[in-house]
Formats: sequence, structure tokens, C-alpha cells
Amino acid sequence: MELLHLENLTNNMVKFMELLFVVLTLYLTTCGEGGGGGDVPLPVTGRVGETVTLLCPLTLTHPIDRVSWMFHVNGKIILLAEFIDQKFIRENENYFPNRLEGSNSGTALLIRELRMEDSGIFTAQCLINGKMRGISYNLTVLEPLPIPTPVIEKTLDGNSTDLCHLHCSVPSNSPTLSYSWTYRDTGTDRLYANGSTITVSLKDKALGAEFTCWVQNPAHRNSTSVPLYPCGEAQTEGTGRGYLKPLIITMSLLCVILVVIIIIIAVCKAVCYKRRRVMQDKITLGHDIIYVDNSFPATSTNQLID
Repeated sequence: MELLHLENLTNNMVKFMELLFVVLTLYLTTCGEGGGGGDVPLPVTGRVGETVTLLCPLTLTHPIDRVSWMFHVNGKIILLAEFIDQKFIRENENYFPNRLEGSNSGTALLIRELRMEDSGIFTAQCLINGKMRGISYNLTVLEPLPIPTPVIEKTLDGNSTDLCHLHCSVPSNSPTLSYSWTYRDTGTDRLYANGSTITVSLKDKALGAEFTCWVQNPAHRNSTSVPLYPCGEAQTEGTGRGYLKPLIITMSLLCVILVVIIIIIAVCKAVCYKRRRVMQDKITLGHDIIYVDNSFPATSTNQLID
């Protein structure tokens, strides 16, 4: 029993010494000039749900004998996996469960189904021809970017009714979004300005001009377009054509009322004409009546006896 306990203790001490060696080597590599990645980790970006692969240096003339992959989280260095004896071995199943595997014959680290919390520093210590070389990556996981929806609003300044504000917004929590605007001029897209909100003068741009908002981060880019004309419709006093709407509606109502009046007058005239014709027919019929004498001629009694 004591021998088994001593053997377990010895194995744990060996693993601890190996981990300590890796951590010390990492520290000396990143702080000195011999590190493959230097002091600044190489930036890597990925999107949620996708896959990213982290490589050891590829410009090597000798084969890689051993690789140790580590993850920096909350001030700690976690040994994730190692490439030993041509095999990829997971060392810690608590991080990236069922999402971590070896690639490039086991020397590279492949992370599947990326999540936002996977962002951080990853370091590889590569043993090559008896020398340790290190490289670090700064992985930034970004959420998929939805299509932005520009919102058009009219300026509230009464002295600037010829100005139109275009505002582009995206329902996203990503802190690295950047906005830019382009507009189409004679078939050519031209950069108008940077930023989520721009102000366009309706005097300088045609009402039919099309503006496009571009939203992007290091991993993705999306856009949507909107014509300037709806903003022109909202103008009130002489700007654009929106002020014609009340006039058009009023004229349409007047036309409908006029048509109804004309129909009523026509019906009334038709009824009056019909009544007049009936009266005239009665009068004419009264004048044409011929009175016939229905009295019988007188006969004598003698004639009847004969």
C-alpha cells in the first residue's frame, strides 16, 4: 500500500516538474529575445460557431519533437494539450470540452464551435532540435454581425429644414464595430463619411440618391442601403415634395365631392324632366277628348205598333 502511494506521489511530482518546466520556459521565451512570437501575441479572429486553427511556426527546417499548448485565463496558465511521441494528448478536459483537437499531424491546435468566452491568449511551446521556441496568439471571438437597419429622421432645427440625418444602428454587443457611409453617384459608389450618423443636405444631393451604411469588425462585414427620398417626403415648407401631400389629398376630396354634386344634379334634372313630360301628356290628353251624344232618336208609338 505504501509502495502504491509512493508511486502515485512520484508520478504527480514528475507531472508537476514537467508543467513547471513548461511555464518557466514560456516565461523566459516571452520575456527574452528568443521567442518565436516575441512580446506581442499574433492577433487571430474568429466568429461564434466557427473553427479556428493555431499553428506552430511553419518556417522550420527540423521536425517538431514536442508541443505544449497553454491558455491564459484569469491570471492563470492552463495546460490544455501536448503533442508527445507523435500523439496529441488532452491534459485538461475542463476547458473547451469536446471542442479541442489536434491538427496538422497533431502539432496545431484546432478549436471548434467557437464561443465568446474562448477569447484570450494561447501559447505554444515547441521543442525543435533540442531548442524550445514559443509563439503566442491573441484570439478574439466575435459574434455574427446582423444586417444594420438605418433609421432616417428629420432634423428638429427649424432653421435647417433642408438637412436630413441618417442614423445606422446594429443590435450587437460587439465593442469593435466601425461604421462608414457611401453613396451612389452616376453609377459609382463614393465614400461619404465615417461614423454611425451622418447629415445630408437635401439641396446638395438629389432626393433619389442612395446611401449605403457599412458595418464591420475584424471578422465580418455587412451593409444595407436606403434612398434619401423618404427623408425628403418628411420636409414641410418648400423642401422636397412632402408638403404637396396635404394639397393632393384636399384636391382629391374636392374632386370626389364635385363628382357627387354633378351626379345629384343630373339625377334631379332627369326626375324633373320626367315629371314635366307626364304633366304635358295629361294636358294634351284633356284637349283631345271628343264628347259623343248618346241620346236615342225619338220614335212614335204608331211606328212601334206597325
